[in-house]
Amino acid sequence: MVEHARERMEATGGSDADTIRNASGAELLPVLYPRVGTAVARGHGVAMLVSEIRHVEAAVINLESYGGHETVLVEGYALLRRLARLKEQAAAAETVEGILTLPRHTPHAPCG
Repeated sequence: MVEHARERMEATGGSDADTIRNASGAELLPVLYPRVGTAVARGHGVAMLVSEIRHVEAAVINLESYGGHETVLVEGYALLRRLARLKEQAAAAETVEGILTLPRHTPHAPCG
């Protein structure tokens, strides 16, 4: 979604690289990549700060303004709804080897 937003904004021209990076949400990607790698390697959840949701919001809103593909927009708005729900359940993150991560989920005990 972020890449598609960046491509659409670049295609229309008229904005400098910094503006496109901010408006497309591309600033979020370099922050999330190391978190994803650590999360996968350690079995942790991927941490995303509540304050970082604004990057996703910018990508979706600007993608709509710049004529993004309908399927990408539908996925973008679905992601925003999911992030809104997750925002209500914000958890404390921890730093593992310098990378922000979420603690491993504790499995629920079976009922019965």
